[in-house]
Formats: sequence, structure tokens, C-alpha cells
Amino acid sequence: GSASPTLGVGGASAMTHTASTKGHWAAVYDELRSHQSLSSVVNDPRGKGLLRSKWEGMSDLWEAVGEIVEEIGEARESEAQESVDAAVIARTDELVGTIPDLPDFQPYLDTFADLWDIYYKSMKGKSRKPSKLSHGHAHILARRDDGSEDVAACDAHRSVPHEFFSSDFKLEHHQMFKQSLQTSIDQQEELNSELTGYLDLIEVSLFEQIQQAQRDQVFDSLANMNQPLQEDLRSTLGVLKTLRGQLRSVQKRQLRNGLAVGRLARRKRRTDEVLQRLDCLAHVQQSQPSIQMLLQGQDYITALDLLETTTAALESNLKGLTSARPSSTRLVSLLGTFDRSVEADFVHNCTEAILSGPTSSSTLAASPSATTVVTPVPPELKGAERLKRLCWCLGRRELLRPTLSATLRDVLLSQLKKVLKTRARTLLEESGETESPGGNAGGGDASGPAAASGSGEAGENAAEEGNAAPGSSEAATTPAATLQKTGTDGATGMSAALCALSFDGFLAFWRAMLQDCLEVAARFCEYAALVQGVVGSLMEGTGSRQKGRDQQLGPESELLRLFEILMNSYLQKVGVLLQARQAEHRTLRADEWNKLLKLSYDGLDKVRGLQDQCRQLLLGSESYSGTDVRSGVRAILYSQTKHIVDEFDKLCIERMECALEQERWERTDVPSQYKTILEQLLGKEQPIELEGDQGVERFLHVEGVHFLVVPAALTLVQLLNDYVQLCRKFQSMPEVVIQRMCNMLKLFNGKTHQLVLGGQAVSQQTLRKITASNLALCSQCCGLVAQILPNLQSHLKAMFSVEVGQLPASVGSAVSSTARNTVTLLVGDLAKIATEYSDHRTALFGKLSDLLQERYQFHAKKWLGTPHAEIKDDSDATLFGEGAIASDGSAQSVNLNPHEALDGFVKDITNMYRVLLRNLTNDSVRKIFAKAFDEIALKFDQRLCQELTAASPPYEDRLGRSLGDRLALDIGFLQEQLEKLSGISTPLQRLLVDLVSHLRARMAADDPLRALHPGTLEALQRLGRLPLPR
Repeated sequence: GSASPTLGVGGASAMTHTASTKGHWAAVYDELRSHQSLSSVVNDPRGKGLLRSKWEGMSDLWEAVGEIVEEIGEARESEAQESVDAAVIARTDELVGTIPDLPDFQPYLDTFADLWDIYYKSMKGKSRKPSKLSHGHAHILARRDDGSEDVAACDAHRSVPHEFFSSDFKLEHHQMFKQSLQTSIDQQEELNSELTGYLDLIEVSLFEQIQQAQRDQVFDSLANMNQPLQEDLRSTLGVLKTLRGQLRSVQKRQLRNGLAVGRLARRKRRTDEVLQRLDCLAHVQQSQPSIQMLLQGQDYITALDLLETTTAALESNLKGLTSARPSSTRLVSLLGTFDRSVEADFVHNCTEAILSGPTSSSTLAASPSATTVVTPVPPELKGAERLKRLCWCLGRRELLRPTLSATLRDVLLSQLKKVLKTRARTLLEESGETESPGGNAGGGDASGPAAASGSGEAGENAAEEGNAAPGSSEAATTPAATLQKTGTDGATGMSAALCALSFDGFLAFWRAMLQDCLEVAARFCEYAALVQGVVGSLMEGTGSRQKGRDQQLGPESELLRLFEILMNSYLQKVGVLLQARQAEHRTLRADEWNKLLKLSYDGLDKVRGLQDQCRQLLLGSESYSGTDVRSGVRAILYSQTKHIVDEFDKLCIERMECALEQERWERTDVPSQYKTILEQLLGKEQPIELEGDQGVERFLHVEGVHFLVVPAALTLVQLLNDYVQLCRKFQSMPEVVIQRMCNMLKLFNGKTHQLVLGGQAVSQQTLRKITASNLALCSQCCGLVAQILPNLQSHLKAMFSVEVGQLPASVGSAVSSTARNTVTLLVGDLAKIATEYSDHRTALFGKLSDLLQERYQFHAKKWLGTPHAEIKDDSDATLFGEGAIASDGSAQSVNLNPHEALDGFVKDITNMYRVLLRNLTNDSVRKIFAKAFDEIALKFDQRLCQELTAASPPYEDRLGRSLGDRLALDIGFLQEQLEKLSGISTPLQRLLVDLVSHLRARMAADDPLRALHPGTLEALQRLGRLPLPR
């Protein structure tokens, strides 16, 4: 009963509110209809309708219209949806029915009213535990008791863990789901109690909220306001519909006017554009004759400016116009004409500036006797200002690099050939005027066979198009006459003229050509600096953004390559002129050719210096792997120097072979001049020679050792000194000279071995037989060379072990590290050659020992093969008697009755000793005899081991008459006859002791005819005829 009055009061208040709301909306509608103008609606700053943005053209207008149409469609759809929603709301109200009041929840509350006290008591007991749930329930109960709802709500909120209210909370993030299963099982009871508490808390809170809403009559208010709200919404939708219709009609009218205005604006803009393009087209057509006039007047900078502006106008304002195509085609043709004209003019002026210049310093008349080239002062380029303008134009057109790398290179090489021919012809004519018809001394006779062959080879190389050779012995005697006689045949005529020059004339000609090369290189350096300066200013003016790109587009690398190509071609063609005289240079003396080498290396080094200067100017400290422009001419110089060395070596070999073939291996005196030659060979201080001092010496002294020599050995020493002096003069190729010298030493050693030990001197009938004297002198020659070579090796190492920077300036750059390594290896080979000579000397000593052994074997056949002579009287009685020793203690003369073969053996040993002592040192003689005596003792022992016949007579079984005693007496005879040879006393004593020892061992005492009686040995030792045993 109390519910109905409450609803009635709420419904009356709701109706009153609805009536007031209708009045308010009616006032708003009247205000919009009467006070708000169309312009305020159209110019809405929120950006609605057609004026939401500024129109840039018809496309923007069409886009605005499209958006309006879309909005209209969306509005219609929303109206249809509103009608559908209204129907849905009506059906929902029918299904839901009346909104429930608080008494309607009473049956639900009665279901657990009996259990509430029990639940409260149980929760109150748990509140003593320090858990979040008990803490929350305590606050809830406290709130129910004291009525503090706000504090209770806060406490209830805090009872829930904070992480559940996080926006990024997920179940997998909770710590509960990260713990182990065992932990979850252990805490299961506690967790269940906490979850139960949370559910109870939610039920209590929900109950309190429903109860509070019932107290505040929220449900009654909502039920009373439903109908008025729906009526307000319907009236508002109607007003909006009316306003939208009115706005739609206004927009249609404005759209028609806007379209008309847009069409007119577009027509005006197009008309202005057409007029502007027509004006630009007229300017383009009028500029083309002006460009042609500027090109004819070679005003390239102005023409380029006009071309660039005209091209820019075509590409920007007239792009795509059909009427502009003829003008564009003519402009492209003018650009091509401009590029070709500037390129041709640039190439012509560059060629003139680089190849043409003052040559007064390189004429023959300026310094005919000069032997060096002069580094030219940096000249002023011909037409430098014009070159700058042309280079600037090519740089603007980005044609500088292609022009340098292709066109200018080809033209320079073509013009260089003509300039060199003209220059060479001029110099040859000048040399013809300065030389007399007979002045062909330095270079040999041009009419000889060598000159004819050389002229043919040079004629083929002097010009690429020439194939003919002069080939005739009637060559002109002067260069000028040769040029006149040959006429227009440049290759043949120039080659013949070069061959007709004397060496001094060619030296002056060569110096002038190298001077011209230096001047061309200096002018090119100035030219490269000019081009680099223009390109640098052009890059600064255009404001390049990338430095690396600027360097990539710069001409530095092209200029360096062009310098290398130009200098390589120049020196290659100059080298052909040098090759034309290859045959004449073969016969030059070393000092003459050395002049040309110094001049050439000096000039080439200066060209290399200009190349480095140009690279430093263009690239600074940047690395650049270029080529060495000197390599071509240096290869030609190396080849011709090698030919001269080969010719020199050929003459030395012929001279050495001739000396060896005529050598009779007899001692010769040593002229005093060979002392100076030997000291030069070994690099020692040379004493001042007195004029007229032509004395001779018996020996040649080397490091305090005296050597007897033969003429061939003196010839070898002189030739070795010539080789060393050639090394000093040709320091650019020492490895070739040293190699030839090593071959000469090996040739001498091998040839002497064949002639003496091999017996070729006898087969060639130079000697009747090879004597001990010949062998001894040959060993002296081998010892001499073996003594010289270590000192020569030290001298050569001292000459070529310095660094390149410490070598003379004329050859420092010509000696490469490879050449120095080769020299080191070749100088090291001298030690091996010295060992070969020592081995050869040892073999000669062995041969002398073999001669002694042969003489022993010859006499031993008779000594040990035939019986002794029979002693018919008692001539040996004094040997064993007391009268053998005189009163003064000296031994009396005793007849030892030796074997008749021993006289020849003693004579041969004595003669050999005297011969060797005349030709060898005492130590060498002692070594030879020691080796021979050792072999003789061994052969004596071997013979005793064989059966020796001891017939009777002459042998008897008595003291001094048995075979053993007679052999002992023979050994005493050898002691008596050979003891005066004091030089071999030690080897002789050792021989006699060995012979006696072998007799004692081999002569058996059981055979009375063969036995050696001790008394015989004692008697001989007492008389001094046998040495005491060792």
C-alpha cells in the first residue's frame, strides 16, 4: 500500500519535468529559427558543409560535394535506425514489464537471513587473523555498526589486491600461477577460505547497493522519466530533420554558384598559362640565332649561359608542348655543335700549349759539349687564359673527363709523332752542319756490315709505317747529306742519318731530345695545375654537397694517366732513335758508353721527379698506383749495355782462350805494372807509378804469399781487373758483368784442367808431354786465383752493398733491389769458385804424388822382382866390424852393396824434388812427398806379403847376406842418398821407418835365407844409415 503513493508522486513529478523540458526545447527551436542566420550556419568554424576547407580547384570542390552526399546518406541511415530503435525499445518494455522495487528482492534476502548471524559470528572470529579478508570483513561489520559507509567502502576496496585493478593485468602474470604445484596444494585450504571470503564480500556489497538504491527511490525515478524522455527525443529528432533539409537546399544553391566561379577561374588560369608559354616559346626561338652568332665568334661562355637558360625554359615551361618540339630539336643540335666546337678548340689549344714551347735551351748550338740535362723553369703556358675559359665550359658541360681521357689523348699522341720527327730532323741537320764529312769516329763506320744491318733494324723501328732498310754500303758520310739523299723517306733517312753520326754528335743529339722531353713534362705539370684550378673554382661556384663525389668527378686521375701516356709515348719514340744505333754502340768503349748512361739516367730521373711533382700537386697525400715512365728507355739502355758487356765478354773469352791454347806452362817474370793491376782488382790503395819503371819480378805477391805464374795467369788477372772496372762504369747492371766474370773464372779453371790434367796440351801438340814442372806451375796458378777470389769478393760486396740512396746519382735509380739481390748471390758464388780452384790445386798435387808412385812402381818391379848381385868379397865386413866407426866418432864409408834398381829410384826422387822446389813452396813440396811416401810404404808392404824368391846364391844364411838383410841394406842406401834433401826430411824418415817395420813383420825368422837379422839393423842404426824406431 505504501508503494503506490510513492509511484504516484514520482509520476506527477516526472510529468511536470517532461512539460518543462518540452518548453525548453521549444524555446531553443524558436531561437535557431529566428535568430541564427544562414551565413552563421554555413561559416561554422567547426568545418562543416562546403566551406569546411579552402578550394584549390575543381577536384577539391568535387571532393567536398562527395563528402556532403555521404553525410546525407549517413543521416538517412541514422533516421531509419532511430525508427528501428524506437520499435525495439517498445518491444523491450513489453517484454521486461514493470521495473522491480525493493520489496521484490525480499524473497532472495529471506533465503539466507537465518544463516546471517552464524556467518557473522564465524567471520568475526577470523577477523583476529592478520589476513586481508578478515581485515575487510572487520571494516564491513564496523561500517554496519557505526554507519561509516565511506570508510567501509574504502576498506572493502583495499581488501582486494592492487594488481587486480591494473590495466595490463593477466592471469598468467599473477604470482599464484607462477608458483610450484606443491606450494599450491599446501596452501589450498587457506586459498579456499580467502576466495570464499571474497565471494561473501561481493554478495554483501551487492545487497547494500540494492538496498541503497531502494532507499533513494532510483528505480521509481527511472520509471517516471521514461515517457517524457522519449517525447523529448522525438521532438529533437524532428527539429534536426527540418534543419537538415533546409541546410541541404542551401548547399545545393551554393554548389551551383561555386561551380560556375570555379570554371571561370580555371579558364583564366589556363589563359595566363598559354600566354606565358607563348612568350617563352618566342624567347626560345629568338635565342637560337644569337647562340649561333656567339659560337661563330667563339664566345663560348656567353653562348653556354644562353644555352643553359634556354634549355631550362624548355624543360620547365614548355615541357610536353608539341609546338616546342622543333625548337627543342634545334637546341639539342646547337648543344651538340657547342660541345664539339669547345672540345675541338680545347684539344687544339692544349696540344699547342703542351707540345709547343721554347727550345733554345735544347738546341745543339746552345751547349754542344754538355753532358747533363737541365731541369727547366716552369714555363708560362701558351694561351693560358683561353684554356681556362674552354676548360670552364667543358667542366660546366661535364665533358672534361671524357675529353681528357679520349680525344686529347689521341690528338696528343698523333701530334707528338709529328713534332718528334720534325725535331729530330732539325737536330740532325744541325749536327750535319757542325760535323765534318770524316767526323764519324765515335760511332764506327756507317758503311760497314754492322752499320748496314743496324740501319735496317733501326729503319724498321724508327717509324711504325717504314719497312725498308738502307742495306747499302754507299751510305752518306754526314747526317745532312744522308737526309738530303733519302728525300721524303723519313724512316730510312732518319735511321741512316743517326747511324752516320759520330758518338759525340749522337750524344749531343740525345741530350737535346731528353731536354725536349723534360720541357714537355714541365709544361704538362703547369697545364695540370691550370685545369685543376679551374675545376676547383667551378666546384666552389656550384656549391657541391659531397666532397667524395667531387673528387670522383674531378680530372686528377685522368690528368695523371694522360701524363703517363704522353711521357711513355715520348720516351718510347725517343728510345726507337736510340735503338737505331744499336749496331754502332756495340763497338763503343766502356768510358764512352758510360757518358751516355749518365746523361740518360740523369734525364730520366728528372722526368720521374716531374711525375712525382704532378702527382703531389693533383692528389696531395692520397695514394696513386701509377706506372714508371722511365721503364721503356731504361730497358733499351739495359739491352744495349748488355750487348756492350756481351761484346766485351766475347773479346775477353777469345783473348783468354787464345792465351790458354798457346800456353806452354813455363814460368814467366811478372812486370811491375801487374802489381798496380792486382791492387786495382782487390780495391786497395794504388801506389804512384814512376815513369819509365818497367822492372820485373819473379813472383806475384798476394797478401804476402808468393806465386809463380805463367802468361795465361797474368792475362786472367788483367781480364778480371777489366771486369771490375766495367762494373764501376756500368753500375746500372753489375749483375751482368759479375756473371760474365764468374763464367770467365770457370772457363779458365775448366780449360786448364783439360789442358794439363786432361792432357789436351799434348793432344793439341802444344807440349810434348806433361811434366812435373807443368803440373807445379798450373797448381801455382790455381793457388793464385784461390788467393785472389776472397779479397775480390770483399771488394765487390763493398761496392754494391750500399743502399740505393747512397749510390751515385746517375745510377742510384737504375739499380733495383732485385739487381742488388742478384749481385749478392753472384758475389757469393765467388766462394764456390775459389773452392773449385782449391780442389783443382789439390788434384794437381795428387797428380804429382802419383808420378812419384809410378816411378816407385817402375823401379820396385826390378828391385823386388830380381835378386841382388852376389857379394863375392868381404866388402861388407867393415859394416859389422869395429872399424866401421872412426876414432873421432864419425862413420866410415861402408859399401852397402845396394840393388842396382835403387840408383834410378833415387835419381827420380831427387829430380822431382828439385823441380818441385823450384816451382812450389816448401810446404807444398812436403805435402806432395808425404802423400807419395805413404802410398809407397803401403805398396812395399803389399809386395812383401807376396812370395819373394830367396835363391842361394846370392842369398846366404849368414849376417848381412839373407834377403831380409839385403833389403835392410837397400833401405840404408836410400837413407844415405836422400838425406841431403832437407825439404822432405820428415816424410823421408817416416818412409824409412815404415819400410823397416814392414820388413820386421814380413821376413820370417824360420827361413834362414829370408830372415832379417837384428844385428844388421843394429849395425845400420849405429852407423846412422837407418833411423831409430819410433
